[in-house]
Amino acid sequence: MDAQMRMTTHFFIPVVLLLSVPALVTGQAPKPPSPRATEVTTIDASVKQVDRFIKRNDKRRRTFGNAGDEQDHWKEFKGKPAKGETDPEDLDEVAYVWVRAGKVVAARFAFQSGSRDWAHYVTYYFREDGTLEKIHAQLNTFYGDISVVRERFYSSSGKLLRTSTRYLDLQSQKSRKRGDFQDEPIPVYLRLRELPFSNLR
Repeated sequence: MDAQMRMTTHFFIPVVLLLSVPALVTGQAPKPPSPRATEVTTIDASVKQVDRFIKRNDKRRRTFGNAGDEQDHWKEFKGKPAKGETDPEDLDEVAYVWVRAGKVVAARFAFQSGSRDWAHYVTYYFREDGTLEKIHAQLNTFYGDISVVRERFYSSSGKLLRTSTRYLDLQSQKSRKRGDFQDEPIPVYLRLRELPFSNLR
């Protein structure tokens, strides 16, 4: 019986090992990322570079504001406003633009209500060919005491690749449930030439 058990044991172990090897190989083989996921990863890397550039060159940004009353009238503001002149910080729509090697890489808009009950900060990241690659937006509103953070990734052809939304408490900036709030739309500019002040570049 002992010899038979030993033979059975010796036979059983190799069989178990042979059966386990394919499972291990299958479990370890990484699933190749989809083309869409790869493109989003590439965009993320590009955006991080732009963010570092913005941080290092924050004071070298160009400032544009919508000084119109009933109709849009975008203009560029250079330097500090003199006494009696319009301060772009007081406008309901203002945009800051960063240029690298002669190319616009990012435009950060601040949209605000006249009563300042809400503010919508929207950053657009552009490729060298002038196509939109990502939007990062944060809506801060007292209508619901909430911050809504949204990200949208775009292909060079303008196709929406991925979108995400997070809801934060307006004061603590900690995650919370959506709840009720008054939303504000995100203007989408798929190309640089679509920016409201593109003719001023």
